[in-house]
Amino acid sequence: MVRLIYTSTITDKFEVSDIARILKIAREKNKAIDVTGLLSFNRRFFLQCLEGERDQVNQIYHKIATDPRHKIPVIIDYQEITHREFDVWSMGYLQDVESLRELFYKHTKSINFDPYKMNGDTAKALLIDIRDEIKKAEQA
Repeated sequence: MVRLIYTSTITDKFEVSDIARILKIAREKNKAIDVTGLLSFNRRFFLQCLEGERDQVNQIYHKIATDPRHKIPVIIDYQEITHREFDVWSMGYLQDVESLRELFYKHTKSINFDPYKMNGDTAKALLIDIRDEIKKAEQA
C-alpha cells in the first residue's frame, strides 16, 4: 500500500458546483477499488491524500494531474505504508470553515495558506488534524 499527498491549484474551468461532483464520483469509484483518503479545498488549492494499492493510487493521481480543473499538480509526499490514516472514508471532506483556517495556520504559521510550501510531514499532520475535526463534527 502507498500514501500519496498532492496539491494543485484550481483553474478557470473549475466551478463551485464541481466540488460536489468531484466528491460524489471519488467516493463511488474509490470505494469500488479500496482507495481511501481525504480532500481539503480552500477555494484556491486542493490538498488531498490518497491511500491504497500503488496501481490504483497512481491511476487516480494521473487522472487528477490531467484534469483541466487542476493546474500545477505537485506530489508533496509518496510513501509505502503499513496502515491507513484515512480508512474511514472513500473520500473525506471538510469545507472551508473557521476551524479549517485555524488548522491551516497551526501547520503553516501563515494566514495565507499555500500547500506548495508544505513538506510531507506537515501536510500529513494537517490532514490528520482535518480528519479528527471531521470526526468531531460527525459526532456532534
